[in-house]
Amino acid sequence: MAKNTRPFSGQMQRKYFRDLLRSDPGVTADAVERLSGICSTEIAQIRVRLPLAVRRPGKSAPVVLAATKPAATPAAVPAAFDPHAFSLIVVFRTGGKDALMAKLDAVPHVEQLRAIAKAQHVALDGDPSDRAAVLSALVAGTERRIAHREAAAS
Repeated sequence: MAKNTRPFSGQMQRKYFRDLLRSDPGVTADAVERLSGICSTEIAQIRVRLPLAVRRPGKSAPVVLAATKPAATPAAVPAAFDPHAFSLIVVFRTGGKDALMAKLDAVPHVEQLRAIAKAQHVALDGDPSDRAAVLSALVAGTERRIAHREAAAS
């Protein structure tokens, strides 16, 4: 008997989330990118039911994921946020606290700052709520991470 599901991870998983979220008319393009990024980060692998057209025993047809509504034009979809666009440690070591603070200040959303901290394994003290507290916690966390790396290397 043929499998009726297929595992997805990586880029196929992110594309699946984007297509799924775009199929809901109430979700904005910005929310689609933000939510698909969150889902891809938090979920390691998903198993997706294949469409009925693909569920033919003995046949291995490719799976095509398409939204029920046409996707927005590429110009209307904002660029996805990359939490690895720059390295906190490299910026801190080459430019110091002020350079790191300036680089982080250019990031528009607090959620994106938290994503940078999570992706680059920098612990934030407590649960800072406002932007200034998150910025200072990121700088302090980067300092601690560098100190821990230096201590481990000695």
